[in-house]
Amino acid sequence: LERQEENAREAHREYMDAKNLLVRVRQASSAAIEMMGGRVAVAGDESSDDEAGGLSMAGRLSQSSGGKSRKVPFVQDLLVEFAKAGELCDGKKLPDVDTDKVPRKDRSQFVNSMKLVEELWTEEEELFLRSSPEEINESLEELKVIAETIAVRCLTKLNEWEGRTDPTPTGHQKPSYVSIGTRARRVFVGRKKGEAEAEEEV
Repeated sequence: LERQEENAREAHREYMDAKNLLVRVRQASSAAIEMMGGRVAVAGDESSDDEAGGLSMAGRLSQSSGGKSRKVPFVQDLLVEFAKAGELCDGKKLPDVDTDKVPRKDRSQFVNSMKLVEELWTEEEELFLRSSPEEINESLEELKVIAETIAVRCLTKLNEWEGRTDPTPTGHQKPSYVSIGTRARRVFVGRKKGEAEAEEEV
């Protein structure tokens, strides 16, 4: 029991760290939007500085960046949807999930973005997302934080692998499954190429 409590405390500390990181990323995002003069969706909500208001920032940004065209879901939107619907509690792989939010033409980007998520999520995050819908519905705030933390980690890792000196996601980098999937595919292809070359040398 003591070990469980210690694990719970450690998990809580990790979530607080993740929350703080998300707050910093959101501040960078809103600062970038203000610099571009695009204070569209955030303007009406500036008075709200409570936690819920902060956590909905990513959602507001995604809506404003969609304009009139079809909104491309962010990675965290899909993870939240899958967890709430119980798509993952039977052990299903993320790339195998069927969702009407992904048109057939974008399926390969979706698959690559989900492969990247499976590579980068922690064991605790995976276990949480694979909880039953009943358990998930009791922890919606936690679900949102975990999903956004994973999305930020995907952006950070991609920046790192692409050789950026500062891998912290910039304000204009959006974690849509199309963008992440396209970039992840380049990484996967590069890896295969590297492995093939290494085998040839042997």
